[in-house]
Amino acid sequence: MLRLQGINAIIALVGVFAVLHLSFAPEQHSLRTTLSTLLGGIGFLLMTCSVVLATRLEVFEEMFGGLDRMYQVHRVAGTFTAVFALVHFFSIPKELPAGVDPILSSTFPSAQIGMASMVLLVIGLFVALNRKISYSRWRNPHKVMALVYILVIGHFMNAPGIFYERFSASGIVLILAALIGTIALIYTMFGMNKRTAMRFTIETVNSLERATEVVLKPVGDMLKFKPGQFAFVEIQGKGWSEPHPFTISSAPNERRLRFTMKVLGDWTRKVREELQPGREVIVRGPYGRFDASKTECKKQVWIAGGIGLTPFLSKLRAMSADDDREINFAYAARNREEAIFLEELEAVAADRSNLTLYPLFSDEGDFARVDAAKERLPDELTEYEYFICGPKPMVDGLMKDLKKEGVKRKAIHVEAFEFR
Repeated sequence: MLRLQGINAIIALVGVFAVLHLSFAPEQHSLRTTLSTLLGGIGFLLMTCSVVLATRLEVFEEMFGGLDRMYQVHRVAGTFTAVFALVHFFSIPKELPAGVDPILSSTFPSAQIGMASMVLLVIGLFVALNRKISYSRWRNPHKVMALVYILVIGHFMNAPGIFYERFSASGIVLILAALIGTIALIYTMFGMNKRTAMRFTIETVNSLERATEVVLKPVGDMLKFKPGQFAFVEIQGKGWSEPHPFTISSAPNERRLRFTMKVLGDWTRKVREELQPGREVIVRGPYGRFDASKTECKKQVWIAGGIGLTPFLSKLRAMSADDDREINFAYAARNREEAIFLEELEAVAADRSNLTLYPLFSDEGDFARVDAAKERLPDELTEYEYFICGPKPMVDGLMKDLKKEGVKRKAIHVEAFEFR
C-alpha cells in the first residue's frame, strides 16, 4: 500500500519552494515572470524527486511503501514534470528585457538549453509511457533523461537575473536540489549496480506449465530477504544483459534462490528454451514490502492469480510450525494443469490447521470474486486483512468490490510492481 509519508515530503518540498518564491520575488520581476518561473521550479523539483527515487534506496521504500510504489510515484512525478515544463515554456517572456546583454546571453544560451531539454523531456516521457514499445527498446533511450536533467540545471543556472535570481531564497532551494539530484544521478548510473550486485550461478532450470523455475546457487554470501520480496535478475552473457524483476519464491532459510517466471514474452521464452545450468547471474535486491507477517491482524485472506502465486510460495515455505494466523488462501488458475505448485500447496494445507486452501479454476466457472469469498469465509469480510497478487484486472476488481463491502483500504495489500 502506498504510504503518505513520501508523498507528504514531496508536497512539503514544493510548498516551501512556492512560499519562498512568491514571498521573496525580486521587485523587477513581472507577475508573469514570477508565476512562470514558479512553474519551472516546481517542475525541476519533481524531476529531482524522480531522479532520487531511481536510486532504489531502502529509506525511500519505507517512506513510500515499497519499490513498486516508488516507481509509480517516479512515473507520475515525471509526467507532471513535463506538464509544468510545457506551461513554463509557453508562459515565460520570449524577448530579452532591457538591460540584458545579448552577447552574454548568446554565450550562455539559457533559452536554447531550456528548449532542447523540454523537447527531449517530452520525447522521453512519450517513450516511457508508450506500452507498445518493448522494454528492451525503452531501456537505453530512457537513459537520455540523465542528459535532460543536466540540461535543465544548465538552463536555470544560466538564466538572466531579470528572469531568475539564482541566490534568492527559492533559488538556493533549486541549487541544493540540483546538488542532491546530481549526486543521486551519479550513484544510479555508476554506483548502485556495483553496490547491490550479488553473484549466483544457475543450478537448475525447471520447465513448468507455462512457467519456468530457475534455481540459483550463491557464489559467495546468500541474499538476505523477507518472504514476498522481489529482486532484479540479470543473466550474464551476450543477449542476456537486461535486468528483469521477479518475486523470490524460495524461503529465506534456504541455501538456494528460486524464481518462478511465467512465459510472457521473448525474454522469458528464451529463459525456458535456451538457459542452461552453470551460467552466471547477477541478482540485485531485495525490494518490496509485501509482507503478511508485519500486520497485527491474525485473520488473513491471501488471493493469488496465476504467477501471482510466487510471493505466497515464499511465505508458505518460510512459515514456522507455531504460526497462529488464520489464513484462507484462494489460488486462481485456468485449470488444474496450469496451477503450478498446486500439489505442494495442498500438502502444506493438509499439514497445517491454520491454512485453508481454495483452488479456483476458471474453466470450471470458479473465479476469485468477493461474492464467493462471502460464502466461504467463516467471518465478516471486514474482520480480515487481504493480500492480493495477480493480473491487474483481477486485483483492481477485487479491491473495488472489497471497498464496497466496507473493507478499509489499509486492510488491502497488493503487489503493484511494474518495471516501467
